[in-house]
Amino acid sequence: MLEKLWPFGRSRVRKAVEEALEKAFQDVGEVLEPLSELSEHEDHYLLRVEVPGLGPENLEVRLEGDQLVIEGEKREEKRAKHLAEIVYGRIYRAYLLPKDAKKEGIEARLAKGVLEVRIPREKRPEEPPVRIPIQES
Repeated sequence: MLEKLWPFGRSRVRKAVEEALEKAFQDVGEVLEPLSELSEHEDHYLLRVEVPGLGPENLEVRLEGDQLVIEGEKREEKRAKHLAEIVYGRIYRAYLLPKDAKKEGIEARLAKGVLEVRIPREKRPEEPPVRIPIQES
């Protein structure tokens, strides 16, 4: 059926699609954003970030002001391939820390392709709302 609709045949279409996808994922300047989740607990926050195929030697976790930055690179080994679906490249993600997060005592652990960052919380008194007067012009 496809041959009737597409004169180049099924194998040529598949090859063209595969080549287009390969080029799309091999863009040198592209930065991948890892999937993550942030959960809130009474005394800490837990940030979980998926980084399959990366080890501690390929990852960096650092503070930049009020942001927690996770950066790394998954490098491709040069070899003959018959199938290439794994995505390689640089990962980068910056997370704005909540106001009650402590910058001291942050811990990071990597297990089974998931980076877990434990961010301690400090008890702060709740700030009352501040009313701002509106001036008439």
